[in-house]
Amino acid sequence: MNEQILGANDIEYIADMLRAVVWAKDDLLQVSDETLTDLESSLSTAEAALRRAAMEMREPRSA
Repeated sequence: MNEQILGANDIEYIADMLRAVVWAKDDLLQVSDETLTDLESSLSTAEAALRRAAMEMREPRSA
């Protein structure tokens, strides 16, 4: 049994949600500028990595 718990579409959805947090970060009024900068940087990096993972999941495996 080789079922994936998360598929490429699920991974892309998570990446979309991370992008949404970055987009809405300025609405986090009680959060410091330093934390907002860290959020934007780390979430953007995570989003990019998830999008690469989703793309790789869709590619046929090399033998």
